[in-house]
Amino acid sequence: MNYGILAWKNLARRPVRTALTVVGVGMATAVAVSLGGFNLGFRAAISRSIEQLGFQVMIMAKGCPYEAATLMLKGGTGLLYLPESAHEQIRTDPDIEAITPVFLGVAEKPAGGPEENTGPSAFTLIAGIERESYAKMKPWLQFKSGPGFDGGRWFSPDAAAEAVMGFEAAEYEQRKVGDLFYITVVPHGKTEPEFHAFRIVGVLERTGTQDDGTVFVPLHTAQRIFGREGQLTIVGVTLRQFNAIRMREFEGRWMSIPEVQVVSLEQVKGALVSLVGTAQTMVAAVAVIAILVAMIGVLNAILMSVYERTAEFGILKAIGAERRQIFYLVCLETLILCFAGALAGSGVAAGGAGLTDATLRRLLNLGLTQPMVLITPRLLAAAIGGAIALGLLAALWPAARAAALRPVEAIRNQE
Repeated sequence: MNYGILAWKNLARRPVRTALTVVGVGMATAVAVSLGGFNLGFRAAISRSIEQLGFQVMIMAKGCPYEAATLMLKGGTGLLYLPESAHEQIRTDPDIEAITPVFLGVAEKPAGGPEENTGPSAFTLIAGIERESYAKMKPWLQFKSGPGFDGGRWFSPDAAAEAVMGFEAAEYEQRKVGDLFYITVVPHGKTEPEFHAFRIVGVLERTGTQDDGTVFVPLHTAQRIFGREGQLTIVGVTLRQFNAIRMREFEGRWMSIPEVQVVSLEQVKGALVSLVGTAQTMVAAVAVIAILVAMIGVLNAILMSVYERTAEFGILKAIGAERRQIFYLVCLETLILCFAGALAGSGVAAGGAGLTDATLRRLLNLGLTQPMVLITPRLLAAAIGGAIALGLLAALWPAARAAALRPVEAIRNQE
């Protein structure tokens, strides 16, 4: 006999029960796939975002390093400032391959320019950098190009009023090379705002990092307009050999400076991953509950099917069906249910990955630019295989019960 056709017909005789069981398996699979995608995606997003900072070690003023690192990833500013003299000292370290000083500040952008305030003001992130060392640290930064579009260049070393805009900053402000860009800043120690105008000399290509929303100006220009001459937010460092031993040696040499702390971005990555550990545990608990409910649903559906078809199984055995054939038939019906539900649930999870990602961004708000949900073919295959395996496990008892029925008793009890 054709087991596949027979199993399908048996399921089709009870469409409502079959549909509800498939939906239960699908929901459990969708939750499991989304959780697995979040675990994979979040770790990958953290790693990628930290890699795109361009350096392995952050040197900053003493304070909470993880808060400062998170603010860097989100495009914010540090709460404390580092004396620029520390950068001059540290750059002589023989283990350093590359080093770059960064000053970050948030400026208000008056709508319409300084003379005409035509609407509500917005805020923009200003990064004061040394162009040579910063570009060396981030070689992937390229200027926007295209037909009829001049992406420009980096600002000149001696140009105080030139700026380079990240892709999203330029798109939001509708600026191109040659345009003026106005900001207003209340310098440190003063109460009155000061207006500043910059000529846009370059627009960067999209990178998918915090640099996209940043306006870059010369380091000393940023320090001057914010009233923070001689101060930095962080110093980014890349070591020639980055490992735990080299990191400890480097940290030991420079932690002696009173104002300085040295933070490995590997530590930051571990801290950021642990931030959502509780949330991941709670979601995992929900996934386990959903899987258990789905297994109970499958068990109930198959067990009810066995009870309702007692006479049918008795007749099959009376005309020569073996116990293993009955057992195989019941297991095949379960396999169809679980495969259909797992396939549907995986499709829903994969199709809704963007929505899941957007929801997680609102809840966690870590400022990660990379996708936080990463659903891979291997993850989908594991979810479908797991759903089938758990479903078959739930079917063992009903299948064994059906296979153990005696033909005469089965027919008699059904009458």
